[in-house]
Amino acid sequence: MMNLKQELDALIESTMAFANDVKQRQRIPDLPLALRAAEQALADTSKPMTTVWPVSERDEIRQRVSNVKAHQEKLAREREDYYSQMKARMLAPVPTISLP
Repeated sequence: MMNLKQELDALIESTMAFANDVKQRQRIPDLPLALRAAEQALADTSKPMTTVWPVSERDEIRQRVSNVKAHQEKLAREREDYYSQMKARMLAPVPTISLP
């Protein structure tokens, strides 16, 4: 029984040493900017995180359908504009070259 207690004490001691070592480590200076920002955001616990939930699933579905329709209308307008531009270019008179 004493051996088990000694092993448990040794495990606790090594775990505490590891935790202290991790706590004392310095920030790595060459981290990319995005990782530093993420690290800072995770470290900043003073601001409560707010999550905006849709009022209902029905409202979320309506919003998504509305977004898809708006995107489809935008693509249709762009396609129509492109067609008009190409048609105008094709129907434009071809400049004639006068030979001497």
